[in-house]
Amino acid sequence: MAFTFAKLASVATLGLAAAAAAQADAWPARPVRIIVPYNAGTPPDTSSRIVAQKLTAKLGQTFYVENKPGASGSLGAGELDRYPADGHTAMTLLTPVVVGPALLPTFKKDFARDYVSVGQYDWTYSVLVVSPSLPVQDVKGLIELLRAKPGAYSFASGGYGTPAHLAGELFKLRYGVSATHVPYNQFTAGLVDLAAGRVQFMFLTSTVAAAQVQGGKLKALAIASRDSRLPTLPDVPTMEEQGFKGFDVRNWDGFIMKKGTPGAVVARFSQVLNEVLADPETRKALVDTGVDPVSGTTPEQFTVLIAGEQARLTDLVRKTAIKVD
Repeated sequence: MAFTFAKLASVATLGLAAAAAAQADAWPARPVRIIVPYNAGTPPDTSSRIVAQKLTAKLGQTFYVENKPGASGSLGAGELDRYPADGHTAMTLLTPVVVGPALLPTFKKDFARDYVSVGQYDWTYSVLVVSPSLPVQDVKGLIELLRAKPGAYSFASGGYGTPAHLAGELFKLRYGVSATHVPYNQFTAGLVDLAAGRVQFMFLTSTVAAAQVQGGKLKALAIASRDSRLPTLPDVPTMEEQGFKGFDVRNWDGFIMKKGTPGAVVARFSQVLNEVLADPETRKALVDTGVDPVSGTTPEQFTVLIAGEQARLTDLVRKTAIKVD
């Protein structure tokens, strides 16, 4: 009898494995929705659309983007929660969204625990830019200016909890300077005011900074979150080159899915995502937008990154007393 039970258990296990493999092979059975918790035309939207297009070409099934911006990413997460965990809905997760729960008491999410990671697909970097009229040429000069007139200057961002806001607050905390945060609902309005000198500095994502600097609208002081220069801004030194080490304000993008999504489907998605990201055409398309493609990450590695970033940025919010007005 014991032998019979063991044999039955073995057969059942093989049957489950075969069913999981068949499920993964059949995925995707219909179009896959990718929720982007930011507006169309923003850097995470642009990179998500590039990856979605490449996934569509590889798998022969449409991957399409739906934008659900607002409320520090809580609207996007809520949209993901609405759909079944069947592998046909994913969300682009990015740095500022994981800090959302620290900013909004009603946003009770732990992205490392409450969702399933698929994988990271890029890094983006921050560039410290200033108004062309500001009389500084490097990071040291900006710090000296801010220390000389505490509270007299301001920095721009695209809103509370955005990468530009978090980087600005970290800069103030790390180097003991004072500056007023000015959030803009319309990101482009912040760039206009920065160029005109109505606000003085900003940590601008590399995907946007290159064109602004190359066009002479803004002046770049440093690559703020990378140990080597950016190909799109080869003449701009890093903060490390200028003696300011360990200022980590890198941003990243990746995909998550609803908890309960079959593991075989998640593994298949992760595998195909890495195959797409290893393709030279995909990499070039992403690099041309100013991001640094990432391939080869596992769901487990992405979960570790998410958990670490949640902890780090939540601590920054606590130390700087960031509030959403």
